[in-house]
Amino acid sequence: MKITNRFSDRRRGSLLIVTMLLSAIIAISLTSYIRLSRTTLTISNRAFYNNAAVNLAEQGVEEAMYALNQNVANTAYTWPGWTIAGSDAYREWTGVTLSQGATASYRVYVYNNSAANVAAKTIISRSRVTLGGIATAPIDKWIKVTCRKTSKFANGLVAKDSILFNGNNATVDSWNSDPDNNTATAAIPYSSGVKHDLGSVGSISVSVGAVAVNNADIYGYAATGGALPAVGSQGRIGPFGTGNGVMDMSRVNTDFTANFDPVTAPAGSYSNYGGVINTNESLPRATDTTMGTGIYAGYYMIEADSIDLNNKALTITNKVILKLTNTSTSIDLGGNTNTKIAVNTGAMLQVYGAGDMKITGGGIMNGGSNLGTANQPINCQFYGTKTTGIPQDIQIGGNGVLSAVVYAPNGSLKINGNGDVLGSYVANDITVVGNSLFHYDEALGNFGGNNPFRISVWKELTTAADRSTTEALAINW
Repeated sequence: MKITNRFSDRRRGSLLIVTMLLSAIIAISLTSYIRLSRTTLTISNRAFYNNAAVNLAEQGVEEAMYALNQNVANTAYTWPGWTIAGSDAYREWTGVTLSQGATASYRVYVYNNSAANVAAKTIISRSRVTLGGIATAPIDKWIKVTCRKTSKFANGLVAKDSILFNGNNATVDSWNSDPDNNTATAAIPYSSGVKHDLGSVGSISVSVGAVAVNNADIYGYAATGGALPAVGSQGRIGPFGTGNGVMDMSRVNTDFTANFDPVTAPAGSYSNYGGVINTNESLPRATDTTMGTGIYAGYYMIEADSIDLNNKALTITNKVILKLTNTSTSIDLGGNTNTKIAVNTGAMLQVYGAGDMKITGGGIMNGGSNLGTANQPINCQFYGTKTTGIPQDIQIGGNGVLSAVVYAPNGSLKINGNGDVLGSYVANDITVVGNSLFHYDEALGNFGGNNPFRISVWKELTTAADRSTTEALAINW
């Protein structure tokens, strides 16, 4: 008789059920894992091409910047490959092949593409990446940038190394001598009625104390490459009305950058002065007939050894470019108030030299001896051309009105006195001694007819509102 083991049958049935449940769990887990892996792959894939889309949009910006700056370097540049629409320009690149079957296109629109106008330019760039083999929405990236002409004098006091205020009552503020950016209209002299709290001092150094305000009053902005400026108990940084010892953090930044490109005297033929300028002299002389070309058209170009005056005066009566060849001493003004360089009203002076510059005595008389009669700072320009070795020593002193600009990237600049100093000053390091009242001329931000454009504001347009502005919609031509 056959005996059936019912317990064994039940056990085999239980094992079968458990096996089926485990198989189902494994199948579900594998399916979930595969789906998760696919989702992760899709997300990673889109993230990868998201970066590619940004790169393509930035490529459009680069193409626009290249065209703008080609136009600056050569006014005959015709924007080849671009479509000109009135005062704007646009261009599109299609059929860009990426990996894994993805394709892309990008387009860019430049508002006010004429380099003759120094106003800020707006560039909108849009890219689109279409993924291959995956039915997903394309990736769009929009970038808007604002670019401005670079200017050696975009700020008031600028140094590579340090800016030190040693006086107790030194002040920095600003005004705009040419608010309509039109040389045909009369310039506005500095006065308390037109002053602004937009003065600026900056050092690219990351060192502590790179900008030592101490007890000076900076009515405007201060910036460094790293550490915060140092402010004393009687000093301040901020808008008008800022209290003693206060540093308004909305007027301070620690990521300041600036370019200190070397500069040389303009190329071309020069009239030879024949040695040192060391007597009462007026330039140009009747024998100085060599003229500049291009952006220097209308300037008399004169070469001399140096300027060495004692109780004498050099008077500038027209537009003059003066190249000084002595690499030890370029300018030495000593003696009393009769020792000076006088730039007449309507005249302009550009001085280039690699030697030390000592300007004391009567100093620089650019248009007059008071704020109401002084010429614009841009009418009197000093360029330090030394590039290596011990910094070029530049000393400016006096108690009157100095209206000028100084650009000496390898210069050690010292401003000493109790008068008004107008313009912009750029050097390796700057020390302000005494109680100078420094007034930055905001019009200098537009100076430099052949300077390139650089990006001042970069923004990705991520919202529908941003992408629906008048400027952005132009990209949808």
